[in-house]
Amino acid sequence: MSGLKIIKNKSTGRPKTCYYFTLSGEKISDEQIKEYIIQIIEEESIYYGYLKITHALSRNFKININKKKIYRLCKELNILKPQREIKSRHPRKIARNRTVTASNRNGKLI
Repeated sequence: MSGLKIIKNKSTGRPKTCYYFTLSGEKISDEQIKEYIIQIIEEESIYYGYLKITHALSRNFKININKKKIYRLCKELNILKPQREIKSRHPRKIARNRTVTASNRNGKLI
């Protein structure tokens, strides 16, 4: 038993948060991704949200990146639009104050 050596496997883990990978395996820094985001917004005449920016990055620049990271980068660049308020389809109505004059005759069991 003295000649045996226990070797623990080191997991490679995820890449550092300041880098991300392209589909070809190259590392890209956050600053480069921010430049791509600004380029996408300037080229298009309509405004994109962070989800559409994520899809545009994967389509145009072949970058495989998470939508949450794009959200964080857009937040740092102050280009996020305010979120829409969701209107209820069934608004809550306030009950009217009614006075009871008599008991419910139809609901009574005899």
